[in-house]
Amino acid sequence: MTILVVAEKPSVARDIAHVLGARSRHEGYFQGDAHLVTWAVGRLVALAEPGEMKPAWKTWRLGDLPLLPHAWPLVVAESTRAQFETVPVG
Repeated sequence: MTILVVAEKPSVARDIAHVLGARSRHEGYFQGDAHLVTWAVGRLVALAEPGEMKPAWKTWRLGDLPLLPHAWPLVVAESTRAQFETVPVG
């Protein structure tokens, strides 16, 4: 089994990878026998805005409150998409 560790930023990931023995450097992550260590660059994902879930919620109206979706999906920001897609999963 491989354990994925997500650090706050690249320098912290480098330190953690060193301690865990994940010495093989790849684009966006470090790999060891039992660990993959990667990092965030800001928020990798965020909660979807109401208007992204239901077009009617794009304009706020008092009568629509409270906005209670069945599920609150996550969205990937374009500014962090490359790092998000680099995170090795599966």
